[in-house]
Amino acid sequence: MRDWIYQLTGKAWLALVVGIGILGWAGYAQFKASADTHGTAVEDLVAKSGTIVGGSEITETTKRRRGGSTTRHYFVLDAKVADGSTEKWRVDYAVGRKKLEPLIDEAVEVRVDPSDNNLVYEVKLKGQPVVSLAEVQKIMEVKDQAAASSATDKGTLIVGLVALLLGIGGLFLRRRIRNGFIAEEATAAQTPVIGEKV
Repeated sequence: MRDWIYQLTGKAWLALVVGIGILGWAGYAQFKASADTHGTAVEDLVAKSGTIVGGSEITETTKRRRGGSTTRHYFVLDAKVADGSTEKWRVDYAVGRKKLEPLIDEAVEVRVDPSDNNLVYEVKLKGQPVVSLAEVQKIMEVKDQAAASSATDKGTLIVGLVALLLGIGGLFLRRRIRNGFIAEEATAAQTPVIGEKV
């Protein structure tokens, strides 16, 4: 029985890593939700201008290896820029179709995040904001808070804490059993009596 427990506790480090991962994820999500800015910093946005030549609504479904799937919705605006090439600018679904439809065949100025598939943070038509920076940052804030609430719900925190405690307890128990094995081996080894030939 003791050998079986010793083998079982050899996997305790997995529980420890899972517990640290879950609690770390919850902490990061909470930190991100309480940040002053949501999404990309304004300094990192790139100003572009062009004529919107088309647009589409995209539904992207990603299947996970272990079952389940996630679905994302967003809009893509096709813009013809000054050099004659066409770029795709991604707009968050929460902005709404009604704000984007009037932009077709119009010259607009945008601020996009090139590191996030040209996600649009601001759209101006004839100098007037159609989609404001504050509006997109509010959308990002709502998404961050939703992620934080799912990461810090009681069930997730309990699972993380239990995994952490099982990992610590398993490693402690494994060490005690190993020390017991070492002590048994030391007493089992016969020491020769003085004068006895080995």
